[in-house]
Amino acid sequence: MVKAVRVHDIAELRGSTRTAGAYDVRVVDGAIRGITFICPCGCGREGYLPARGCGHSHEWDISGDIDCLTANPSVQFVGGCLWHGWLKSGEWVAV
Repeated sequence: MVKAVRVHDIAELRGSTRTAGAYDVRVVDGAIRGITFICPCGCGREGYLPARGCGHSHEWDISGDIDCLTANPSVQFVGGCLWHGWLKSGEWVAV
């Protein structure tokens, strides 16, 4: 399990120490539209989870307090580290 740590701008982590599990929330008109995150395994890869209703082919239901989110379905990197797991109540949990 890795604590999901909210940062205010994920771009600040680019090119520097990339904290595993860090995430930034994209909010538009008061609604969560997606999450940019650093892979919880520690490989440093960056991913994006668009929220349901954004018009992407793959979307996630994102719920909870902005500092303690849950996302469904599970998250899986294709290629690279192949990390697979869940964001549940502010923690990244590997399958």
